[in-house]
Amino acid sequence: MLHKRGSRGGAVGPVVAVLALTGSLFVVTAPAGASPSPINATNSQISSLQARAQALAEQITNDQNEVSVDAETYDEDTVLLQLDRASLAKTDRQLKATRKQLRAVHARAENAAVEAYVTGDGFDSQVGGILDSSVNDAQSAAVYSDIVVHSLKAAMNELHVVTDRLAAERATQARITAAALRAQLSANEAQSAAEAATSNVESALSEVKGQLTALVLKREQEIAAAKAAAALAAARAAAARAAAAERAAAAAAAAKARAAEAVKQAQDNSASGAGSASNPQAAQEDGQWPFGPGTGPDQPGFGETLVPAGTNPQGLEAVAAAESYLGVPYVWGGASRQGVDCSGLAMVAWEAAGVDLLHGATIQDQESTPVNLLDIEPGDLLFYHFPDDGPLPITHVAIYIGSGPYGTNTIIQAAEVGTNVGYYPMYWDGFVSAGRP
Repeated sequence: MLHKRGSRGGAVGPVVAVLALTGSLFVVTAPAGASPSPINATNSQISSLQARAQALAEQITNDQNEVSVDAETYDEDTVLLQLDRASLAKTDRQLKATRKQLRAVHARAENAAVEAYVTGDGFDSQVGGILDSSVNDAQSAAVYSDIVVHSLKAAMNELHVVTDRLAAERATQARITAAALRAQLSANEAQSAAEAATSNVESALSEVKGQLTALVLKREQEIAAAKAAAALAAARAAAARAAAAERAAAAAAAAKARAAEAVKQAQDNSASGAGSASNPQAAQEDGQWPFGPGTGPDQPGFGETLVPAGTNPQGLEAVAAAESYLGVPYVWGGASRQGVDCSGLAMVAWEAAGVDLLHGATIQDQESTPVNLLDIEPGDLLFYHFPDDGPLPITHVAIYIGSGPYGTNTIIQAAEVGTNVGYYPMYWDGFVSAGRP
């Protein structure tokens, strides 16, 4: 029966299989772009139930090991009980044999006394007591009495010795047998309790697996819904980008026309000797610069410390996005984490806020609503034109931050080749206008 102890390791196999199955069945990854909130909540529930299932499986393993140990103990106690009972039966048989022997000895003594009485031999009071009769021949009785009494005493002594020994052995065996029986009952109860515990845990594990299956189905449905929502959002975004591209194309065409007109005007002025196009300040004063209303050095607040008039939620999102590019190098035409230029930084910042801008400072000026410096808010764009920048009306753009290393005059920009995106103090040389996308 000791070979059963080897089965303890075998009981772990099915449980390990359950754990492996539980871990493999319920791994479903949410698609890229899917809404994470409901799926993450379901994932959290699944993770919790998976941990619960693993704990239950481990408990089943422990319970099964206990059942195996208790069963082995029960088997061993049963063997001991059987041995004790066999020994007790042997002792009882020995005691019965001894009692039978004593009765035979007693019968022989009585027969000898009767025979002596019939042949005329006398008895003393001791032998007469045995036969319940009187003594006539004192001398003969004394002789025979010694023989009978000696035989009886020897038999009685042997009986007492054997009886006492067997009684002691029987008492000891009875105690051992009782203890073995109690141990057997205790082992049987422990085995039953362990089996009941295993049954309860297996029932709980089955319930958890059912819940896991339901949650996995729910998560798959959530993922499908998220994919559908993402597809719808992508379609809407594509439509919005197409519409924005059309508007931007129109704005770009208009800006190109204005730029061409400005170049032509500059050439005409240069040919006539006016020279105002080479000087943005003079060009603005002459009304030749298409900066829009309320722009340039003459607007209120120009050259002073800027104070944000309020906050625009989209502007704050644009600021946060721009600040995430701090340290990214300046790259001509760049609009990614590998590098950005001035209008590329403005484009990706406002794209994060849900506003599509084209990649160009002049066009972004055309796409924005002019803002008076007294009404400026974080996220607003600051447009510049520097000397010798050519005929385009806007050649640089920065983003107003409103608070930072330089207080309320802090801006963020991709300044020029060889620099990284960083914070700068507000500067007024070349400033043209402010706008809000």
